[in-house]
Parts: sequence; C-alpha cells; structure tokens
Amino acid sequence: MIAAWMLSAVVFTTLLGIAAHAAEVALRGMRRPTRLPWLVALGASVTWPLGAPFVRRLIPSDAAMTAATLPSIQVVPDQLPDAFAWTARLDMLLLAMWIVASAIMIIRLVRALMHLTRIRRASRPDVVDGVRVLVSHDVGPAVVGVVQPSVLLPEALLDLDAPLRRLVLRHEEEHCRAGDPWVVIGSAIALALVPWNAPLWWIVRRARVALEVDCDARVLATEPGTAQYGKLLLLISQRQSVTPFAPMLAASSSHLERRITAMLPVRSTRRRTRIAVALVAMTVAGIAACSSRIADVASPTASVAPKSPTMVPAGQPYFEFQVEKAAIQVPGTGNIRYPDALRLADVQGEVLAQFVVDENGVAEPESYKVLKSDHQLFSNAVELALPNMRFAPAEIGGKKVRQLVQQPFTFSLSNKDAQQIPGTGNLRYPVALRSANVQGEVLAQFVVDVNGEVLPGSLRVLRSSHQLFTDAVVAALPSIRFEPAEKNGNKVRQLITRPFTFSLSRE
Repeated sequence: MIAAWMLSAVVFTTLLGIAAHAAEVALRGMRRPTRLPWLVALGASVTWPLGAPFVRRLIPSDAAMTAATLPSIQVVPDQLPDAFAWTARLDMLLLAMWIVASAIMIIRLVRALMHLTRIRRASRPDVVDGVRVLVSHDVGPAVVGVVQPSVLLPEALLDLDAPLRRLVLRHEEEHCRAGDPWVVIGSAIALALVPWNAPLWWIVRRARVALEVDCDARVLATEPGTAQYGKLLLLISQRQSVTPFAPMLAASSSHLERRITAMLPVRSTRRRTRIAVALVAMTVAGIAACSSRIADVASPTASVAPKSPTMVPAGQPYFEFQVEKAAIQVPGTGNIRYPDALRLADVQGEVLAQFVVDENGVAEPESYKVLKSDHQLFSNAVELALPNMRFAPAEIGGKKVRQLVQQPFTFSLSNKDAQQIPGTGNLRYPVALRSANVQGEVLAQFVVDVNGEVLPGSLRVLRSSHQLFTDAVVAALPSIRFEPAEKNGNKVRQLITRPFTFSLSRE
C-alpha cells in the first residue's frame, strides 16, 4: 500500500538523517569536510525508496533457497466485509496529493531557473581582481548556471576593499570548483520527486549548510582572518537579495550562526569522546536504516492483480510479479534422485534453479539455468528430473501464460521429512490486503523439533510479497503441528522451508 510505503520511506530517511548528523559531528571533531554524509543521505533517501521495488523484482535473491518440492499451503480468506475498501481509497487520495504536490514543486523549480536565466542575461560581464564575473544590480554574491557556472556580484560589492572583495570572489570560486551548483539543483529535483518526505527537507537544508561550511573552511585555509571573514558574512547577509537555487556567500541569515560557529577552533576537551560517541551513533542509525524491517518495507513487492494481461515482448516469459497467479509445481511430479555418491558421503545441499514453465505446465528443459548449487551432482539430478515435473501454469486474466520460475530444491538425508498435520494452524488472510485484492506468498524457513512443534526463534522469512502476509504467518506458526522428521527410526529436529500462498480464488 502507498501509505505504508510512504511511512517506511519517511522512517528510512529519518534514520539516514540521524546517521548523517552523527557523521557530521565526528568529521567536524576531526577537522574534516562535512558535506559527504549529507550528500549520501540525500541520494539514498530518494533513490532507494523509489528504485528498490524495481531492483528487488528484477534481481533474484540468493536467500530464496527453499525446499520448493513441498506443496504450497493454499490459504483462502473467509468472506470478509468490504468495509475495509477505505484503504484503497486512501492510497488513491495519497497518490493524487503526491502528483499535485510534485507538479507544484516542478513548476516552482522551473520558474526559479527561468528567473536565474533572466538575471544572468541582464548582468554585464566584467573582470574583477583578475576573475571573470557577472555584475548585477542588486543580486548576489552567488553562482549562477550549472553546466557553465559564473560568479555573480552585485554592484555594491565592487566598492569593498580589495582584501574583502578577494574573500568574496574566492568563496564563490570554491563553489564552482566543488560542483556545488549540481548539488543545489539536484536537491531541488529530489524535493520535487518526493515533496511529502519531511525528513528529506531537513536533510536538504543541512546539506546546503554543509556546502557553505566546507567552502568557508577552504577559503580560510588560504586566506587567514576568521574575524574579518565573519564580519563580511554579516555585512553581506544584510545587503543581498535572495536568489533561489544558487549557492551564495550568505544564502540564508538563519545559517550564519552555524557557519560562524564552525569557523571557531574546536575545543579539545573530550573531543575524542565526542567523536567516538558520534561514530557509534552513526553506525547504529545506519544499520537500523538498512535493516530488513525498514529497507524491505521501503521496497514493497506486493502487487494488485492486474485487470488485463501485462504486456511483454513477443515470445518472452512473464516474471512472477507480472502475473496474477504464479506457476506452482504439482505435488508428486518429478522424481528427483539423490546422487548415490553424495548420499554415501553423507553430503546434503541445495540447488536454486531457473527455468520457464509453459502454458501447459511443462518445464522447458532448454531454459534450465542453475543460479546457485552446493554440488554439480545435485544440479545434474534436478536437470534430469525437470522434464517429468508438472506445474499448474501461471495465469493472467484467466489466461494461461509462460512464466520464468526460480525454484529451490533441497537434498536432505532425513529418512522422513516433517509433515504438517492437516487442520492445524489458524492462518488468517490479512483484512487490508483482502480488501485491496492483493495476493502473494511468504517463503518461511523454520525448525520443527522432535515434538512436531516449531522451535521458537527459528523462523526466518526468505521472501515475502508483503509485510502483512509475513505477520500472518508469524502469528499462525505456534499453532501449526507436524509429524516430526525421522532418521534411522529416531525422531529428529529438521530445518524445513515452506511456502505459504495467499490466494483470492478457491480451487
């Protein structure tokens, strides 16, 4: 759902902002430039939530190793009321508000760029203290232009003493050398793409301050005179006109205190302790942002079944996320023989195979590809059994289609695998997903103990179409009972991998 995705993106961005702030504190203590953490946070806050859904769908996950030869558990929802359709309406409302806000931001950005273009054309070229500049009536100092940036000075600054004027020119030249105009226009585009992401606005603001602080530091490294430079900032902030989306010597008076504070010497008292604490905070926030609970939710894979067939190039198979109903192997088909040499050597393993299942539910042998294998003999055994496997073919709009399938096969030496006792486990279809017509699957791995119960704490979700499906499986597992696995006549614990399929059609 869009609402859940937006919330997770906000949390993801907030954690990145905390990590960037902690990194800035550490870098400032080490007297290093502070712009990089904010630029990384800015880029990741936009690219990961927007791009992750496509990356996760197109790139197979090595974690999806599973004993897919076990039959799927088909979960058919109860007849639930349609009163929960408000979730779908909420998504549509949020999407509409997003489009309107982005349109307003894009219009604002275009108008600002046009305004800068008019200022640049109206300014006269000149050479001041050996530097080519544009002289305007009252705008600047600033850098205008992105591909070919130019220093823009107001006429009033031409009357400054040569040393002060040199500081102004040096500051703006540093902006050009560092490529800051690209960062400014990039941050404006980022805000236009996701204007609802409030933490991103804060990150953009702090990134702009970091650009100015680093620029100040580079100027003072070659032009000593902190007190004189600080007074110059105050002077210019009182006289200049604000130009949107252009780096300025004093772009905002609200930044002056932070910039002047950054120019002061760093106190050595407990400096190492502050740096260490900041590095720890940065690491914790970064790990939290990249955790599966945040990053995975920020790239939702659940999809609403399309009303009409998804268009793909002629002759090409569909991917799993493009179909309404994925291809599922028919239990009991495909006699996979355990390699004798590996059985005698007590070797177990897994094979993750990729192949195409056609409209008749038959695997195409020529499409067989091994993505991951623990032994070549295991790969050969799967390839030999593939022509005998049968599948319930994938469907779109009631029409059977070809699908590219990724299927794991587990080779285990247990004499008897754990089998679920029918009727156990109260697996409920999530109400919100049912009302939104969302189907999906959860690939779960867990340990079944000698009593036929799921071992607490052993659950691992290998793949999930939606977090709500995952929550449903987690809630149902404690009530599921199994006939425990056996080896040599003794009951043993077994690690099993089982798919739970949530389907909206009774079969």
